[in-house]
Amino acid sequence: MGKKTNAGNLELRHLRYFLAIADEMNFGQAAEKLNIAQPGLSQQIKILEQILDVTLFDRSRRRLRMTLAGEMFEADARKIMADVDRAVETAQRAARGEIGRLAIGYVGSAAYTGMLTNLVGEFRGLHPRVDLDISEIEMLRQLEAIAEGRLDIGFIRPPVPLPDGIAAIPVLAEDLMIALPGVHEQASRDAVSLRALAGETFITPQHPPLVSFHAHTVKACASAGFEPQLGAQGRDFMTIASMVSVGLGVSLVPQSVRCIQLPNVVYRPIAETLPQAELSVAFRRGDASMAVRNFITLARKVSRLV
Repeated sequence: MGKKTNAGNLELRHLRYFLAIADEMNFGQAAEKLNIAQPGLSQQIKILEQILDVTLFDRSRRRLRMTLAGEMFEADARKIMADVDRAVETAQRAARGEIGRLAIGYVGSAAYTGMLTNLVGEFRGLHPRVDLDISEIEMLRQLEAIAEGRLDIGFIRPPVPLPDGIAAIPVLAEDLMIALPGVHEQASRDAVSLRALAGETFITPQHPPLVSFHAHTVKACASAGFEPQLGAQGRDFMTIASMVSVGLGVSLVPQSVRCIQLPNVVYRPIAETLPQAELSVAFRRGDASMAVRNFITLARKVSRLV
C-alpha cells in the first residue's frame, strides 16, 4: 500500500502556485506573475511536494523540467481550479439573481391582460438562466403559498387582505365593464347604466365577501344606489362568461375579459364613473432571493406607469 498523504493541508494557493510554474517553467517568471517573492514561491512548492510526498519538478538540470508525477498532477490540478472557478461564478450569479428558480402563481384573468406575459417575458429576457415555474392558482391560495414560502410571486386581484409579511405592487389598472346575455334589453346600448340593472342577478367569482370582484360589484352597485342581488359564483371569468351566456345573470368584469368570446355574451362599458380594477404582484417582504428582488424591481418599474 502507498503512503497516505495529508491532503487536508493542501490549499488552493498551492495549486495556483504550482500551475503558474507549470505555465512559465521558470520560478522567477512565475513569482513575478504571481506578484510574490521567488524564495517564498520556492518554499511553497517544497511544502506542496511534502504534502503530496512526490517531486513535482526536476531541478537537477539547467532547464527546469516537470517530473512524471508533476505532469499527472498538473492535469487534475487544472480540472480542480476550473471547477473552483465555475463554483465561484455560479455562486456569484446566484447572488445576483441571474440563476436559480422562481415560482410564480397567477389568477386566470391575469393572462387575459397581457401583463403576465409581458412582465414574465421581460424577466426571462434579462435572466434567461432562472428557471420559472408558472401556474394558475386561486388568489387566496397564492397568498397562503407565498406566506409559507412555497410560492415566490403571485399575480392577484385586489382588494384582498394580505397575510403578515406580504406586500403587493399594482402593475395594471383596468376599466370595469358589464357582461350581459346577448338577448338582454341593455345589450344593444353603447354603454350601460348600472342603475338599469338594479333588478338583475350579479354573478361574482368564488371569493369571500368584499374581496376582489365581489367587492367591486358591491361597491359599484352601492355607488349606483342599490344593493346587488348576488347569485351563483364562478370559479373564474371563463366560467362566469359561460354562466352569463346561459342567462344566469350579469357580471362586472375587467375590460381584458372581452377576449373571452362566447355565444350570447356581450361586454359593454359602464355609463357611471367607477374606480378601476387593479392587477397586482404579491411577494414576501424582505425576500432574500435576488431572483425575487429582480422580479420585484421590474414590477416596480411597471407600477410607476400605472
